[in-house]
Amino acid sequence: MNWATKRKLQYVGGLLLFIVLILFWVLYPIIFPKPTCTDLKQNGDETGVDCGGSCSLMCKKDVSDPVVLWSRAFPVTGNIYNLVAFVENQNNNSGVENASYEFRVYDVNNRLIGRREGTTFIPPSKQFAIFEARFDPGVAQVKSVTFEFTDPLVWTKRAPTLNNLEVFVDNIAMGEDKKSPSLSARIKNESIQDLPSFEVIAILYDVDHNAINASKTIKDGLKSGSDTTVFFTWPEALTGEPVIKDVLVSINPFSVSF
Repeated sequence: MNWATKRKLQYVGGLLLFIVLILFWVLYPIIFPKPTCTDLKQNGDETGVDCGGSCSLMCKKDVSDPVVLWSRAFPVTGNIYNLVAFVENQNNNSGVENASYEFRVYDVNNRLIGRREGTTFIPPSKQFAIFEARFDPGVAQVKSVTFEFTDPLVWTKRAPTLNNLEVFVDNIAMGEDKKSPSLSARIKNESIQDLPSFEVIAILYDVDHNAINASKTIKDGLKSGSDTTVFFTWPEALTGEPVIKDVLVSINPFSVSF
């Protein structure tokens, strides 16, 4: 083999090697795709199919169901009721952005007389209230209420940063008129964050810590370093003596970036 032939073979070999490297670079991610959280496979550092590890979706085996601590119907006026469920999420670093739920209302004969459906968020590592206003059972007498989440809950990673936010409630006081009860409280935002729209739910408890009534209001937001006063009213006398007044500020953790 002469020198010219060797040079040609070297050129051809180099060209073939270059083509092989280009094909390898193009085809490798197709033949061996990088693991993602949407490829319907358990790969990478996932602990389940597209969940756990670095994925935002939590695996079902790694979370516990929320606990419904109580659910009740509170009289408003006439035969109109507010429905409230008090729930605890025991998962420290996960929540649900959209959770469908249903209240079921029963009469004195334990017959189902109505339903109320809705959606809410489940914040991480927190007890929270779900409030449905003005349920009308018609002529039936309400005896009991049940509450449950309906559609399967989709849990995602969410640090409980809002639980440590410097938002405080003070100056909680009942009005003097027991025939038309009222409650006021001040909410102070001492954090560095401006708060978006949020709910405030007041729950009144008797000396035995039984909830005797509740009410809700919505605030458009609260600037950092500012405060606001919230008011709650009931058109009729309460069925018990309010000893504990719990005012809950409910901020959607999925609507903020802090």
